[in-house]
Amino acid sequence: MPSIQWLINVAFTPDQLTIIAVNNTSSVTWLRNYRAQTGISFLFVYDQQSDLTHLYEVGSSFGNNPPSYLIIDKAGIVRYRVDQKYNQFDEMKAMIEGLSKQ
Repeated sequence: MPSIQWLINVAFTPDQLTIIAVNNTSSVTWLRNYRAQTGISFLFVYDQQSDLTHLYEVGSSFGNNPPSYLIIDKAGIVRYRVDQKYNQFDEMKAMIEGLSKQ
């Protein structure tokens, strides 16, 4: 998560990139506390009904454990996905830069 925060603060402006963290295993209270403790500024969504979890097939029920990072373009198409890896900043930055040129 810290690398994603850096991606927002340094590499891209808010109009270039929107980041949303989705969680279906914690609680709203836990997510709020985690966000406050870590200083993360991007939006957290508690996916209580697991709609997003199922739509994007993330989580242990789909054979992968968090974190899962997806880059979804403005048309809603998944352009990048990586599961079970942390600190994917360089790879994600390159992908976002490529998409922003399209």
